[in-house]
Parts: sequence; structure tokens; C-alpha cells
Amino acid sequence: MKTVKLGLIGAGGIAQAHMRAMSEVSGVEIAAASDLIESNVKRTAERWGIPKTFTDYNEMLKMDELDGVIVCTPTAVHAPPTIAALKAGKHVLCEKPMEASLDAATEMVATAHKTGKILMIALKLRYTPQVIKAKKIINEGTLGDIYYAETVADRRRGNPGGSFIRKATAGFGAAADIGVYALDTALYLMGHPKPVAVMGMTSNYLSLHNTWNPALKETEVEDFATGWILFENGARLVFKTCWCMNMDSLGGTIFLGTKAGLRIGVSEVRGPQEGVTLYRDEFGDPFDIKIPTGDGVDVFKAEDAAFVDAVREGKPSPIDPDGMLLTNVIIQGVIDSQEKGGREVEVKVPTF
Repeated sequence: MKTVKLGLIGAGGIAQAHMRAMSEVSGVEIAAASDLIESNVKRTAERWGIPKTFTDYNEMLKMDELDGVIVCTPTAVHAPPTIAALKAGKHVLCEKPMEASLDAATEMVATAHKTGKILMIALKLRYTPQVIKAKKIINEGTLGDIYYAETVADRRRGNPGGSFIRKATAGFGAAADIGVYALDTALYLMGHPKPVAVMGMTSNYLSLHNTWNPALKETEVEDFATGWILFENGARLVFKTCWCMNMDSLGGTIFLGTKAGLRIGVSEVRGPQEGVTLYRDEFGDPFDIKIPTGDGVDVFKAEDAAFVDAVREGKPSPIDPDGMLLTNVIIQGVIDSQEKGGREVEVKVPTF
């Protein structure tokens, strides 16, 4: 088995999850790490036995032995290291969401196409038994044509604070942090239909006026977002996400098809219940089927192993960046709609 040598860019909290996962994947060596703050990268290198450290990722990218990198920088600075790595001939596993702006995300995908290198965005829910089972059911045609869906990722008191609430580091708030899980799950299961119009709204009222954590009153991004998305095939999707709300749930993630309906609940996209449930008629009567999905998996290890396998075997990205780019298209549409008073806006999907 060929050893895949990787470098780490960004040694913050999420990097530790990937380092732990990679330490359990066979045939991987983390050969170097980079972070602007030297103490951060030194601490991470010592913890995980990484031999070389840098404070400039461009210097690390000069290492010929690196097959790829893991980008764990804040969202609003995903693009520069990703693009630099791709141009340096390295494959890239980049933490979600893709980027804080549609233009930056588009440049990332365009560079991946030009270089022929893997660009994989880390969407851990793709590797859950629930999503895998739901995708199989839909691909078998059990639902027929999906004409309407709703997708939800919510928390009641879950504003994470810190760099997540600053525009300079996060770009977006709840929509890109946890909302991207809901959007990606829905788009993936629906087969990535092309969005053409979005009507949306955003708010951070509860964070700014909360009574439980004064630090959150510095929130610069949205803590609530919702969108009504029209696809080219006529299907519609309702997207709802929040860090803060005065409610127990915004609903759940559902898919209505011409033959059957499906509800899925998993982790950040749980809704009122976890698992996969199929709703259809049996001899003219409503019939609900709770679908067994098996035991839980280590999703970080599963996604990281998929990236390593693709690098080693010369496979395409396990998570297609063109499909992932649709989440940026929709989130940008929600933001643009809010700026226009909530009116519907047309959206365009970049082509390559």
C-alpha cells in the first residue's frame, strides 16, 4: 500500500478532529503542518507527531513529497490555501463550507477543474448510515419524482461565538455553519437539481438581544436563515436553519415524491426524530416503514479515509465539488434576497 503523505493547513479545533481520524486511517502520514500562529502549529505537531512545521503554507507547499493537504482555516480564508495547494499539484480536503463567498468558492472549483486535482469538501453527514440508506432508496426509484422537500438544521441556544460570529473569519453565520449540512443532504439526495431562483430572509435578532450570553451581542452574521428555492426541474425546497430560536424545532428534513415520501433525521439535520422513515400506500392504505440503518460510524474517519483512497487510487473527488458549489449558490441567494427586502432573486450556477 502506497503511503499517502499529507500536510495540514490551519491547526485550530477542527484540525484536531481530522488529525485524530487520519491517525486511524491506514497508509497515511501527516508530514507537515502550517498555521499563522507558531504556538498553535507547534502544539498540534507535538500532539500528533508531525515532523515539520511552518507559519507560511506556501513554504510547506514546496515539499515535493506531499500528495495533498487538509485545509482547516476559518471559512472566509478557505480559498487562498486551497487554490495555492491545487496549483502546487496537491489534492485538497477542505473543511465545510466551501467558502464564505460564491465568487471565492467558484474560483476554488474552477482551479480544481484546471489542475485536475481532487477538491473534496468535508461533509461528514454523507457518510452516516442514514444518508447512505436514504440515497439508496431514492436511487432505486422508490419515491418516484421528488417535487417538494424541506431541510432543517437548528439549535435552540447554539450560537458558537468566537470566530464563527465575525464576518471577517466566517463570512456567513448559521447558514454556512450548520445550514450547509442540511442543504447538502437535501441536494445530494435530490440528485443536485439546478437552482434558478431563491426567496429568503436572515436575522440575528436573538443573538443581539439575548439574555443568556452577553458575548453573543457582538454577532455580525445571521443566527437564523430560511429560503424558498425553485429548481429548473420545477421542484421546490424549503431551507431553514438557526443557532438561536424560541422554539423546540423548526421541523425536519422531508422529501415528497410521486410514489412515496421520506423523512430523514441525522445529527445536525435531526428534526423531530432520527433515522429514516418511508411513507407510502399499501393496497390503498397509508403505510409507514421505519428503515433500519445499522450502527453509527466514525464519520470523520470515513470521510478522511475516502479522501485518502481517492488520492492513492487516482479516483475523482468522493464529494463532487460542482454539486457542493450549489450550497454556495443557494446561501448567496438567501443573502441577496434579504438585501432586496425578501423578494425572489434569480440565481445562476457557474459552469466550467
